[in-house]
Amino acid sequence: MNILPLTVALSSLLISPISARPLLADSTNTIAQNSPIDEPFCYIKTPDGKTVDLGKLCAKQPASGTSQTCIPGSNISAKVSIAAANYDGNFFSGQVLNRGCKIIKNVKVNYEVLDESGNLIDNGFIEAEPVTLAPGQSAVFRGAVVAGAKVQATHADGQE
Repeated sequence: MNILPLTVALSSLLISPISARPLLADSTNTIAQNSPIDEPFCYIKTPDGKTVDLGKLCAKQPASGTSQTCIPGSNISAKVSIAAANYDGNFFSGQVLNRGCKIIKNVKVNYEVLDESGNLIDNGFIEAEPVTLAPGQSAVFRGAVVAGAKVQATHADGQE
């Protein structure tokens, strides 16, 4: 009995019409459209034999929002966040991030210098570069400051 050659012949006959057409995710499959089987793509069979179409549950949902989370309608300080800050004894540096939905220009990081007791010695600002930040972009700041026990960023400002 030669079952293997018969199996190969039958499987090649069944597969060839399908493989001759590309099956892309967004293309329509004419073989499936003309099928006599009237079942939805995504369904469930109930115990009493009924078919329930679950197409809306199985359909690919559009991505909600964007990868960039922005804060619409908030003030500039909330839109520009200070992502990192470091004081090495002479220079205060770090990074800011535009979390807003609009382009922000001329970002300034405001800081204060404190002594060992926590008293304010000095304050000021350092401009971040690049000057223009699109939504989701970051910029760096670095500047010399008056020596103190602690330097900390208070907030960031910019212009829309």
